[in-house]
Amino acid sequence: MGYVSILEGDYERGAALNEEAAGLCRERGYKNGLQHALDHLGWAALLGGDHEGAKAAYEESLVVCKELGDKMIASESLEGLACVAATRGEAEQAARLFGVAEALREAVGYQHMPEEDALREPYLAGASSQLGEAAWEAELVEGRTMELEEAVEYALSEDDSSMIASRTPEQTSATPRPSALSRREREVAKLVARGLTNRQIAEELVLSERTVENHVRNILKKLKLPSRSEVATWVEAQRS
Repeated sequence: MGYVSILEGDYERGAALNEEAAGLCRERGYKNGLQHALDHLGWAALLGGDHEGAKAAYEESLVVCKELGDKMIASESLEGLACVAATRGEAEQAARLFGVAEALREAVGYQHMPEEDALREPYLAGASSQLGEAAWEAELVEGRTMELEEAVEYALSEDDSSMIASRTPEQTSATPRPSALSRREREVAKLVARGLTNRQIAEELVLSERTVENHVRNILKKLKLPSRSEVATWVEAQRS
C-alpha cells in the first residue's frame, strides 16, 4: 500500500496510494486493512510535512486498532503521534507515546527495519533534547505502563498543555475531573489515599518502585496538589 514509496522518500506517491487504499477499505467495509492504510498515510503525510493530516490519519488508525486489538499497527500510529507531538514542542507527550509504542512492539515481538528507525530518529532526538535525561526517562517509563486501550485514550485526548491553555479561569480553579488521571494513576491514587508507601504500592500492583514514584509525581502535578496527604481528600471527594 505504498509503504515502499514512503521508505524511498516519495511521500506524495505514498500518500496517494494509501489514500486510495483507505477509501477502498471504507467502501467495502474492510476494517482489517484500513488501519494499515491509515497508518501508512500518516507516515506519508508526516514525512511530507503535513502534520495535521498525519495526526488525523494516525488518530483514525488508532480507533480501528483499538476495535481490532491490533497492537502492532497501534504501536506505529502511536509513534507517529509522538513524532507529531515532537514537532509541536510537546516533549513530555512525545516521550510517553514513544514509551508505550516501544512496549507494544515488544509485546508482539515486532522490530523496525533500520530505515524505519532512521525516519523516526530526528523526531525522537528533537523531543528528548527538550527534557533532561531523567525527565525523559521518567516519561518513557510512564508511557510503558499503559495498556493498549489506555494508550489510545491518552493519545486521542488533548495533551496537558493544550488542556491548560484552553481552560477559562473558572475551569482552571475547579477541582480536576477523575478523567484527568489515567486508569493506572487512579489505581495508584486510591492506594496513596489508603496511606500506602511507594514500596507497598509497587508490591500491590506488581510495579517497580520507580514507576510508582513517577505515577505519584504525575498525580500531584495533574491534580495540582501539594502533597500525598491531599490525595486522600481528593479521592474521598470523588466518591461523594
